[in-house]
Amino acid sequence: MYISSKKHILSNAIMSTAVVKILATLLEGGLRLLFKSNPSISPDMLDGMLWYSQLAVSFLQIVMIALIFFLTYKRLLYYVNLIDKEDRTELGDLQREFLGENLASLSVSSISRLLQLWAVIFVGAELIYTFTSIMYRRFIEILLGSMNLDSLNNGSFVMMYNMTHGFKYLEILSAILLGVVMTGIFLNDRLLKISSIGILSIFLACFAVLQMQTVFFMGREVGIVWTSIIFHATETIGLLVLALYLSKKYKGM
Repeated sequence: MYISSKKHILSNAIMSTAVVKILATLLEGGLRLLFKSNPSISPDMLDGMLWYSQLAVSFLQIVMIALIFFLTYKRLLYYVNLIDKEDRTELGDLQREFLGENLASLSVSSISRLLQLWAVIFVGAELIYTFTSIMYRRFIEILLGSMNLDSLNNGSFVMMYNMTHGFKYLEILSAILLGVVMTGIFLNDRLLKISSIGILSIFLACFAVLQMQTVFFMGREVGIVWTSIIFHATETIGLLVLALYLSKKYKGM
């Protein structure tokens, strides 16, 4: 069976998630400016107050996203349960026959599978990302402790930090892009598949080639890691664009 073509279940969940991630990114940026007032050669993640504040924001973000998908799934089940289980297949046949262009792009069962897939990506993969971030911080602490001051000043630490930073984002970015690809497969949408490959290719190219760039912002020297920029842009603006694309191009998404 199909839900109404005017109800956007999956796209609204992705859009709400993108908004939560944007707010979390802005909050983390504000905390960074608040707690990291003194210039230091060491990465911001080694600042204890800033680190634990960011962890709190991450866990709050995960809880909010889990709640979004739980409520969205409950809403989808509500629509499904309006029809007796024995009548759903017959209703779907009638909808395909009579609704024509007003038929939703995907059946309820397909939307349910995609909803569960994105829930696993946003909650499960985000938990793994938080764990890998904790382990990566430990690695940087050990690396920093093993290097002398001359190594820090000549850029050796900066080079190693930039080269390894992409590993922290590779898992969660791959999970998000996998979700985009799977959505493209369900919808037979070539643009979604190609855009995922394009973003991953740019990320890997930046990971392998580009070095950290330094800019001055509000009187502070800020190091820009390009893999970080691509990841955060994908999980915020990219998801917002994806949600708008699904809601505008497809019915009942």
